[in-house]
Amino acid sequence: MTELAKIDILGEKSLQRRMVHVSLVPLAAGAAAVALLFAAGAAERPSLAWLAALVALALTVLPAHELVHAAAFKLLVAGCRVSFEARSWCVATNAHGALMGRGAALAVLLSPLVLVTLALACGCASAGCPALAVAEAALHASGCAGDALMAAEVLRERSCTHVRDTDYGIDLLKEE
Repeated sequence: MTELAKIDILGEKSLQRRMVHVSLVPLAAGAAAVALLFAAGAAERPSLAWLAALVALALTVLPAHELVHAAAFKLLVAGCRVSFEARSWCVATNAHGALMGRGAALAVLLSPLVLVTLALACGCASAGCPALAVAEAALHASGCAGDALMAAEVLRERSCTHVRDTDYGIDLLKEE
């Protein structure tokens, strides 16, 4: 395997700046959508209980997000060992150098964005809280910016055939 690129999500300052900018997009869109729902009278009224639910769900989603990454690793990368680590500003799932094909890597990176965001939105909406559904979906999608940027790098590098999970992010590889 030839190494094409190292994606250091934890140490690369320019990548961290991009991550902040990418995270602002769903936050802004979500805030606008929630404001429109409230203004149109099409959503539950905000209250202290609503804010408490928003915070409680946002905090409990982080472990669920990482568990979805872990499940995807276990399902898609035979024999990998998975652990969880608290880092300076995040919690991360580590597959300890697991090597996977491009498609599996994209599935591992993006599965929490899709599955957890949908579960949050559907759960809140089915509980009769459409504004909470939009707010939680936006908060979670915002928190997926690092995963989305790593997936974008995999897609951008057309010659990438494999991806290796690392302590700092991912390595893009090409099969010889």
